[in-house]
Amino acid sequence: MKYEETWNKVEEYITRKVIREPPYMKSALRRSVENGLPQISVPVAEGKLINIMAKAINAKRALEIGVLWGYGTMNIASAMGNDGIVTGLERSEKHAEIARQNIREAGLESRVDIRTGDAMESLIRMRDSREGLFDMIFIDADKAPYADYFRICLDLSHRGTIIFVDNMVWNGMVIESDSDDEDVKGIRRLYDELEKHDGIDATVIQSVGSKGYDGFAVIRVLRDTHK
Repeated sequence: MKYEETWNKVEEYITRKVIREPPYMKSALRRSVENGLPQISVPVAEGKLINIMAKAINAKRALEIGVLWGYGTMNIASAMGNDGIVTGLERSEKHAEIARQNIREAGLESRVDIRTGDAMESLIRMRDSREGLFDMIFIDADKAPYADYFRICLDLSHRGTIIFVDNMVWNGMVIESDSDDEDVKGIRRLYDELEKHDGIDATVIQSVGSKGYDGFAVIRVLRDTHK
């Protein structure tokens, strides 16, 4: 059996045996497919990890960069009580509207605030207006500005904030120092930031499955870094 087939079968087995997703996730996925949205959300096991992490740190304020159809958003929001709020940044108006429909159907509308537009511009406004600090941040958007997203997110963090970053292995291409691919270069710039920053504790986990060979970073902020 090819390795890829094994990965997929193991992922299916894990999902079936271990992970209990609420029914609204299936209808949300179906709506995203019917509306032609790209199927690039994190795998189910990774989504569940994000949900468990949000519960473990008792997150009350979360930030998501890259909403798509709201899969990560709902995983975080469902981990919070009614006093929690997830601020989601999404470039596409169409994606944001599908996500809002999914979130309404899930009964999580009061816990989510989706804002459309350029994510970097939104982050800068949030930082400059001192909108507040986040307990958890999930970055899963365009890769070229990953390092820039991370730097601004540190300004929106406090000691103990967890920053989760998807697509940190990118089919193994992150080791290609001579790559001309803007995504690869963007992810590598984030690695450079993580390497030199002494105010964080971080790891990157490689993963395989239905989304291929990839991985994610989990970063804990060790001290207050906001300005």
